[in-house]
Amino acid sequence: MTGLLPNAFHVARREYFVRVRSRTFVISTVLLAVAVVAVVFLPTLFQASGFVDEPPDIALDVQADDLPSDPAVALQQLLTLAQAAGGEIVGRSARPTVSTTQDPAAATQAVRDGELDGMLTIRRSAEGDLTFEYLSTQNPMSATHQLVTQAAVSFAISDRLARSGITAAESQAIFRPPAFSTTTPDPDGPTQDDYGAALLLAYLVVIFTFMAVLTYGNWVAQSVAEEKSNRVMELLITAATPRQLLTGKVLGTGAAGLTQYLATVAALGIGLLANEPVSALLGVGGTGFPLPALDAWMLPALGTFFLLGFILYSVLYAAAGSMVSRSEDVQQAVGPLIFLSMAGYFVSFGALNEPDAGWVATLSLVPFFSPYLMPMRMLLTSVGAAEILVALAILVLTVIAAIWVAARIYSAGVLMYGQRVGLRTILRATRVSR
Repeated sequence: MTGLLPNAFHVARREYFVRVRSRTFVISTVLLAVAVVAVVFLPTLFQASGFVDEPPDIALDVQADDLPSDPAVALQQLLTLAQAAGGEIVGRSARPTVSTTQDPAAATQAVRDGELDGMLTIRRSAEGDLTFEYLSTQNPMSATHQLVTQAAVSFAISDRLARSGITAAESQAIFRPPAFSTTTPDPDGPTQDDYGAALLLAYLVVIFTFMAVLTYGNWVAQSVAEEKSNRVMELLITAATPRQLLTGKVLGTGAAGLTQYLATVAALGIGLLANEPVSALLGVGGTGFPLPALDAWMLPALGTFFLLGFILYSVLYAAAGSMVSRSEDVQQAVGPLIFLSMAGYFVSFGALNEPDAGWVATLSLVPFFSPYLMPMRMLLTSVGAAEILVALAILVLTVIAAIWVAARIYSAGVLMYGQRVGLRTILRATRVSR
């Protein structure tokens, strides 16, 4: 530690304040925060301004006699329940409308003019079965079209049962939904009520980790390459050792990136928490972000995996940036690291569907994947304390090894100009470095 301080601290302090005090940093941070809040409130604003589609308005042309129930009432109940389940009409006065028409020709023209969403015609065939014809300009895969189709199937079944001598009460008893509950084999995992919120939070953790690694890792690499291109590195290397410069670069530039990241995450949190009261104030549908029940140790553990993963990738990004002489060549140098971080990202999305799988548990111990997979497993299932500690220990050891390797590459790479980046160049740099 004495070999790093105080020079590494001075380098980190300089890197941090040069970044955060720049006009570009301040403007981009404010724009990101505003953009995040705008995206959160966009559905609410669309509903309040009337840009969201109105609830469906459907006409019924009933040409069949002796129906067991009123199809208009049944269809309207189905549409209302489906829309309420989707959270689209909470706090709104508008409801789906289904009405029986006495003038089919006028209703047909209203559908063609866009005044009605559709018209369902019910007839009875020569064999006695009900037939349905739905006139609509909507896509056949739209939710309303699917619900109308579902209602037609229900009408036909009810009519067949009634014609077979089964009363309406008996029919309701036959089709009454059974008692159904879901349990998980893991009693310590999230409950059925919390699982949806835990899954959404796991998605956000994976996405935010990937964005932080990709965005701010490139910051670190670009910072090193810029100082090489303008020859500032030759002055810095005389005042501090390569290991001190590497540590200061990673800490300073990484801290600046995390500052912007935390500001963006804070804006996201404020927007999600304020969405529900603002929606209620505007009288439109909207719900707040559902938070799962988390243990007290969960947040520090999630933050530790995030920081260690970020440091691991940032150190390697700095080493890659030291191998090029121009900022234009940085993307070529960090290409393998981008693919590695993308691999962890895509594997995590596959693992979200089966967090208890054996291959997920194995990969969650691999240091380049554990910052993605272990937090996801901790949120969606119960992970033993020993397994979490082992993953953390492996990740810490990998970070230490990465710092040692990156320092050797960095010490030689910062003084290499005009050489093509390749595996042979990197191996030569680690051998000749001090």
